Amino acid sequence: MALVSIIIPSYNHLAYIPKAVDSVLGQSHSDLELIIVDDGSKDESLEYLESLTDPRVRLVAQENAGAHNAINRGLGMAKGDYLAILNSDDIFHPERLAICIDRLTSTDAELVATWIEVIDQDGKALGVKEGWHNMLPWPIRHPERSFAQTNDFARNLLMTNFVSTTSNVVFSRKLYDAIGGMRNLRFAHDWDFLLRAARTFPCELIAQPLLQYRIHGSNTISSNRAWMLFEICWVLATGMAQFEGLSLYASGERDALIKDVHALGESINTQGNDRVLWMIRQFIDARRRVGDPHPELKLLDDKELRDAFITYIDTGESSAPVAGPSGSAVSSGLPRMLSRLAARLERGRS
Repeated sequence: MALVSIIIPSYNHLAYIPKAVDSVLGQSHSDLELIIVDDGSKDESLEYLESLTDPRVRLVAQENAGAHNAINRGLGMAKGDYLAILNSDDIFHPERLAICIDRLTSTDAELVATWIEVIDQDGKALGVKEGWHNMLPWPIRHPERSFAQTNDFARNLLMTNFVSTTSNVVFSRKLYDAIGGMRNLRFAHDWDFLLRAARTFPCELIAQPLLQYRIHGSNTISSNRAWMLFEICWVLATGMAQFEGLSLYASGERDALIKDVHALGESINTQGNDRVLWMIRQFIDARRRVGDPHPELKLLDDKELRDAFITYIDTGESSAPVAGPSGSAVSSGLPRMLSRLAARLERGRS
């Protein structure tokens, strides 16, 4: 049985983290280590975590450094052949690891995600998100032209972060060693990680809801809309560049090129911030021409430079919901969308 390392980044989720921990320790795949990184919690989370006695649990406490840093610290400590992440307010299905590891060992996939059951803060089910097949974060005028009409993991990932959360990835050490961990993104580190993974390795979606993803008032998505929209533009600008000549505009045939034009036009949504996406892309291309090896990272690490781009972000609430439901989190429209979904489901049962 392969050793699986699960990383829980913990921050002020005392109300939820006991269920998260129990869902890991209760896995049918029991050969695991649970690494919990408390990221400077101010509630009593750390006291609860220090009371855990299961020998498979490893706990480290640090000053608040953000989710991506907490995850990276845990990944750096991991000993497993396979790696997984669970946010401290989400819950694994008891068979999640067994099913995911079986898929990873029986196919050429190096990363898998699953359908997710969306729940509210009280654990009430709101619906099942079936990857890119439903709960898209904005209306598509011509869905028959969009990436959603394909079963291509990478293309659909360019359209939205259908994986939705860092809790919804299980991947091999081979993949982690090749692409590294999370980059310095507050809201979209999972989407960026997934695009880098899909650029390099086969990835698969398992058609079973093996994760409960919790929507509640303190999700990260509600904290800074302008910064979040900037990160969406950054992820799209860098993500599309990775796939040009591969799954985008790879064919020289006119019909295939026209098809890609329409697919991009129907699938990519910056919520009115096309200009910022273009500015980011121009910055990266220009700096590379003068020998800067990683200008895209400079936009994340240099606050004054990043803030200059954020100045031009349109945060208008009247626009369509942003591209890509994400637990860490790329879609401020997701809670409203799921509320509408829940209402429709209730009406359907009455």
